[in-house]
Order: sequence, then structure tokens, then C-alpha cells
Amino acid sequence: MERQTIGPRMRADDLGERWQSVRELTEKVLADFSRLGAKQLNLRLNESNTEEKRPVFIDWIALKQVSDRLGRKSSLSDDWGRSRLGDTVPSRVYEEALSGAGRKIVERNWKSAEIFKEKRVESRMMVQKAGLMYQKFIALIGGDGDQRRCVGLLSLAFESRPKKSGAVDAKMKEWASWPGFPKSDLVRFAEEHFDVGGPFLKARRRSL
Repeated sequence: MERQTIGPRMRADDLGERWQSVRELTEKVLADFSRLGAKQLNLRLNESNTEEKRPVFIDWIALKQVSDRLGRKSSLSDDWGRSRLGDTVPSRVYEEALSGAGRKIVERNWKSAEIFKEKRVESRMMVQKAGLMYQKFIALIGGDGDQRRCVGLLSLAFESRPKKSGAVDAKMKEWASWPGFPKSDLVRFAEEHFDVGGPFLKARRRSL
């Protein structure tokens, strides 16, 4: 099967069976983190054919209690992740997380009014209505050897800073295939089904 190009014109219908496979995988990842308090997951992959940091929205899912809460408080579509597929809005956390790939997990406490300004108005409303005011972001590392690159971003949302934050970080590094961990099902799936792009780690090291 030919790999799907990642870009702003992506639509769920264009992915065919891949779309259901994406959703099954994100549900599996969220279920793994829900034991540690995570209630929402976002997945972005980097745009194809570039080494620049260009995020493309792939999926958004939440636990049923959160989805039901949002459904009562907003005009959220039945499947927000499906409707947002292909969204290419840049973000400060994406830049920060990919720049710190293999070294730093980015965190945001959206209860801070100053930090909250980073988000778009639509996203601010979503966060407030969902009641998930704390997020962690980690760069996904694909490729092998000298060809390792940042292929995307995994983010998790919590009601507040998780009590077992260290355990969350360790599991995030595993799913993101950071150095010292084998390639995860998430990263392997991304590479097998999508034409991943993103900055190479060796290029970043040369620039330090």
C-alpha cells in the first residue's frame, strides 16, 4: 500500500481503511495512559517532504466522560478528531517539543492566564469546557541511526498535574521511541502508512 502524503489537504475519507486504523491506535495509546490520569490525546505528524517543523493534525480523542461533557457544553461535532484532520495551525509547543526531541518533554499548566494566551480562542474554549487544564507534549522520533528525525507530536491532557508525573514521562518516551527504547507501534505505524517529514536529529546536533 502506498504511503499517504501528510499535508493540509488530508481528509479522513481520503485515508480509507487507514483512518480506522489510526483511530484504533490512538484509542490504544490513550487507554494505556488513562491508568495514569490522562483523559485526552492529540496526535500530529509533520508535513511530508520537509525538514521544517510543520504540524498536521491527525487525531483527537478523549475518554467518554470528557466527550459527553463537551457535547453538552458546545456544538462539538460527533467526531472532532475526524473533522480536524489536516489542520495545519502552528503552535509554540510544537516548535518547543520538536526542538527538545530526546531531551525534553514540554508541559503546560493552562490555569496560568499568561500561558493560556498561547492557545487559539477555539482551543481555549475546548480546554475550559473539557476541564483539562494540564498537558504534556513529546516529540515522536522515527527513522534509524543517522536518519532519525522528529516525525510528529503526541500530547496528553489531564485535569491537573498527574500525581505520577514521572511514570507518565517514562511511558511517553516509550511511545515516542526516544533513545534507549525500541521503535513503538505508534511510530512504526506512522512510518509504514505515512510519508513522514520533520527535522533530522543529526542536523539539530550540528546546530547546537
